[in-house]
Amino acid sequence: MRVRLTCAVVFMLSILAQSSTMESLEGVVIGESSSPVHGAYVLVHDNSPVVSEHLAQNWEMRTGSEGRFSFKVPVGCYDVFVSATVFAPRSERVCVKDGYGIVLKLKLKSDRRVMFHED
Repeated sequence: MRVRLTCAVVFMLSILAQSSTMESLEGVVIGESSSPVHGAYVLVHDNSPVVSEHLAQNWEMRTGSEGRFSFKVPVGCYDVFVSATVFAPRSERVCVKDGYGIVLKLKLKSDRRVMFHED
């Protein structure tokens, strides 16, 4: 009985240690001409299964002048959404593993349907 309890405690501690590991999820957003997209909106959505009262977590930011973004996220799978004016939005699913950060290069295509109306 005591051995089972010890094994259960060790198992639970290993799960908790894995879930608290933070890794980098970073990248660059570029346009069709391969130039960086400044001010692109980047949303990272936690794609983990919902467990009881756990709500999925989101991180968001705008890219800098070099089109770069960077987040620290727990190990797991995420949906990365990117949008910017005059470009079609893009999404990609990525899984961050323990000890391995992710570096993305997200190329946006022009959205020819965008029209600006002057009043």
